[in-house]
Amino acid sequence: MFYLFSKIFKLSSICLIFLFVNLSFSQQNTIDNLNYKIDSLINSSIKEKTFPGAQVYVKIEDQLLINKSFGYHTYDSLIKVNNNHAYDLASLTKVLASTIAIMKIYEDFEIDLNSPISNYFPELRKSNKKNTSFIEALSHTGGWIPYINHHYLLKRKNGKLKRTIVRDKQNKRFNLKVSENLFIRESYHKKIYRKIKNSEIKNVGEYLYSGLFFFYVPKLIEKITSKSYEDYLNDNFYSKIDNNSLSFSPKNKSMVVPTELDNFFRNALIHGTVHDEASSLFEGKSGNAGLFGSAESIGQLIEIFETWNFKSSTRILKKTTIDKFTSYAIAQSKIRRGLGFDKP
Repeated sequence: MFYLFSKIFKLSSICLIFLFVNLSFSQQNTIDNLNYKIDSLINSSIKEKTFPGAQVYVKIEDQLLINKSFGYHTYDSLIKVNNNHAYDLASLTKVLASTIAIMKIYEDFEIDLNSPISNYFPELRKSNKKNTSFIEALSHTGGWIPYINHHYLLKRKNGKLKRTIVRDKQNKRFNLKVSENLFIRESYHKKIYRKIKNSEIKNVGEYLYSGLFFFYVPKLIEKITSKSYEDYLNDNFYSKIDNNSLSFSPKNKSMVVPTELDNFFRNALIHGTVHDEASSLFEGKSGNAGLFGSAESIGQLIEIFETWNFKSSTRILKKTTIDKFTSYAIAQSKIRRGLGFDKP
């Protein structure tokens, strides 16, 4: 069973539930009983205001059993959730965007996963990350620290914006949109990558979850394929899905469920833009967060790992590639990670 439960607190606690059940009917209660239990759980949670709405997707082998929505976008009960509405998928971006993009370039461009990522990023060759391999980065065994709060550097201690970095109105110099009232200079990205490069590493070979490598994935895809990260994913994966809702920075906000009221950084309702602060500094087009989508679209994307392409007779990814990335990355180890994938 694959189970995702993503809940964001504050103004609009929102729930996206996605179930992918790969069990035989003999191992299940009746479909009616399964429906009843899920309906009871979701409806009672909505009633108790644990979250205002949800999506549920359940599939057993080749049979779709449940694909339904519950409740509303927010607690004011104005907009009902439907199956096409998208949620901020947060760190699932690392798997449903970054990892699958790397799987594709591994196939098409034969990159060596044992080679250091500094082969593609010369700026890392004189850093403590010069020897970090793709396998170490994807299995979180490279010793990189978990996260850097880049957005803290945009404000002074008194809470006011640093006008050398960020402004409340867009112009030619401050052209990257963080939110409706925050715009940064594109050159600030250099500072972000410099802080990642200079961050410490420790206990290489041991498991320590880190999101920092994934900031390099969009640049990696562009270097190798000459396509943008977003276009490469859409051309090779998302465009293959019927009624696809997977995208970065979705344009139609009416089809997107709000995430939360941010009272610290952006001082606004986060709706249709990425919640993750670091990703927002890249206009939501990042490798660590920024992807939006519905449970149905996630379900169809995951089918790539078990079935043929929806619109052709060829696989999108080879079985050998899928096995490589979803197997334990480090043999005879207590570390449960695959390459980009978590495992039981």
